[in-house]
Amino acid sequence: MSNPFNLSKKIPDSINSVLFDFLEMRYKHFYKANQDIIDDYLYMKEKLVELEARLNLNYTLSVTNSKTSGKLVNAKLKLPYAKNTKNKSKYPYFNIHVGKLENYKKGLKDPLLLVDAEKKIMAFIDKKHPLHILGSDNQQLIFLYN
Repeated sequence: MSNPFNLSKKIPDSINSVLFDFLEMRYKHFYKANQDIIDDYLYMKEKLVELEARLNLNYTLSVTNSKTSGKLVNAKLKLPYAKNTKNKSKYPYFNIHVGKLENYKKGLKDPLLLVDAEKKIMAFIDKKHPLHILGSDNQQLIFLYN
């Protein structure tokens, strides 16, 4: 890897404000010269992380007891790229209603429940947080699960 700072012997070899000012100036010059490449790299990296989170859904199923409806199954979905203003955690959680527990004979381990949960989660993400990617002409392209 080449050294982007190109330090010369004119810089003192002790830690001081001159060294800081020189490195800061070189950093700003490097960013200005390569701004398009750096911004494109960061954008693509962010979108890859978001797409990976969409492909590998991170959720847990739980049963809640409702006075009027009985036992309900909810999915607690973690989307690191989406903001949830109702929750102050680093990774927002979204509660998604999946269905009534009585509809699934094996409880939380029922294969039909897992299929239904993923369908409802994907529908929720498509509705609330679809994947937006900028195209080559700076137009937003929207990608959905279905």
